[in-house]
Amino acid sequence: MQILDFDELPSALHPQVAAMRWLDREAPQDVAFVRRLRREGFPATDYFGVYAVEGGELLSRVETLALPWRGGGETRTVLGISDVLTRPDAGGRGLARRLLVELHRREAALGRPWSFLWTRRSWGAHRLYEKLGYRDVYSAPSSLRKIPSTVRRRLPPGVSWRRAKVPDFARLEQILSAATRDRFGFVPRWPGSFRLKHRLGWRPASSYRMLMKSGRAVGYANLTTELTTVEAHEVVVEDPADSGAMIAAIEREAAGQWLAFGSTSFGWDHRAELSSRGYAVYPLSHLTLMARPLHRMARGERSASEVAADPRFVCHRGDQF
Repeated sequence: MQILDFDELPSALHPQVAAMRWLDREAPQDVAFVRRLRREGFPATDYFGVYAVEGGELLSRVETLALPWRGGGETRTVLGISDVLTRPDAGGRGLARRLLVELHRREAALGRPWSFLWTRRSWGAHRLYEKLGYRDVYSAPSSLRKIPSTVRRRLPPGVSWRRAKVPDFARLEQILSAATRDRFGFVPRWPGSFRLKHRLGWRPASSYRMLMKSGRAVGYANLTTELTTVEAHEVVVEDPADSGAMIAAIEREAAGQWLAFGSTSFGWDHRAELSSRGYAVYPLSHLTLMARPLHRMARGERSASEVAADPRFVCHRGDQF
């Protein structure tokens, strides 16, 4: 069995790169798509991922990101494990484990301090990650409330609410940068992320709403609707004082439906206000961020769990991978 990175894969295996995702019922992503990601600044590692190949067949792969991590001192580049997948007929052979061990070796040699991944506590893979030294460090909070169909919350004078358009992305990046300037986590987010995700269909402009004050955007929310639930997984305001107006605006849009603040620090930062409005607020969910150190921690160095437990830690859906 060989372990190859993306650029080492022979062209005969390129169709299997796309087929591997389809086996997991995810949209195929061919070699041309990967090249586009790299060309347009997607924060993949230089080698993009590692692949287990045997007998001319692609059996398993792990794709990787190089992400910023701010934990109190300087911002460091860390490893993000973005996708782990093994072909159904190759399971039970420890292939994913071997690929992850190889990644840890590579990234430690580059001086990366941490490896991170997202998973769910209920998945069998969670146990594998624990055996490899990963530990849960953060769980996405959750808040939920059924919004009455008669809700008519009036926005403060001079405040309005509108859909975002592609030209607004530069302003959204500015809002996010300002709101996270003194916070910890996977910040600052890579430049151009809003525009690229829109072009790829991952997070279209139509899913964003902008909170306006005197004609100027002061916050935004990314909203999606699943059946009878409006889900807000990224809600950001430059000034915490605008949180009430933001909640009121989203509630008006969700009138008559369930409203869920999911994978966004907004729901935890403003938990007291949400609780006073009748939301059920939980500090965690099945979704969990796991971390593994790639070197012996220096004296005084903060662990990933300590950083994630700090009230200044911030994480939205756009910071998940």
